[in-house]
Amino acid sequence: MIVDVNAFIGKWPYWPVPLTGASEVADRLRGWKIDRAAICSTRSVFVHWEDGNCEVERAVADYPRQFVGFACLGTRELSHTLSAGDYDFDAYERRGFAGIRLYPQHHSYHPVYCGFVDRILEEAELRRWPVLLPLRIAMNWGLPMLDLPVIEALVERHPRATWILAGINYLHELQLAVHLMRRYRGVHLETSCVMGFEGIVKLVQQCGSDQILFGSGAPVQHGAAGVEKILHAKIADAAREAILCRDASRLLKLT
Repeated sequence: MIVDVNAFIGKWPYWPVPLTGASEVADRLRGWKIDRAAICSTRSVFVHWEDGNCEVERAVADYPRQFVGFACLGTRELSHTLSAGDYDFDAYERRGFAGIRLYPQHHSYHPVYCGFVDRILEEAELRRWPVLLPLRIAMNWGLPMLDLPVIEALVERHPRATWILAGINYLHELQLAVHLMRRYRGVHLETSCVMGFEGIVKLVQQCGSDQILFGSGAPVQHGAAGVEKILHAKIADAAREAILCRDASRLLKLT
């Protein structure tokens, strides 16, 4: 079984991605031998985060054995109004969301200086929801990025949260991820953007396999390539099984 912690539904604005609807993504993931996938809607990233959450909710209802929903949360404050109300975390739990994603580089806020981020992370910790935080949404030089010190600051401010660091590839980025994984057992790294030579092997050598999660970035990135780099990595079969399935199943409470 293969569990993907970083997949998407929805239209992609930067380059052509032909299959974006929930049914199309479900079929494509099956073709890539990916059995379960934690999904977020690109509408949450690029248009309106709560509208995208509604799309994810419908997709999970239609494909409950294949999709796991992550709620994408952003700022409630618009340019012309102050924020009103609060996030309804109980409602997100009732709606079946299993984790949270944050995309501050696309939502025009700085996560270190915005108090609502601390509120989200505290709730995630209490509810044992993993929080996916991407350095970049996909592996492309032209996409907006967070600063690495921002990631470090957030993890150190909330060391008991369950983190999934995403979109990490280059040496200095991986060095930060390794540093945080060694320091905090709740920090994990997903593999969608890890593209260096024997990158998976070196991560397992430095951190073991318990904090490494398979992520594809599909369908924005090619899911089969993401699977193959784990299948052909020169690591023990037990480590491969942990990365492809066991670690994510534990975090997402899959049965």
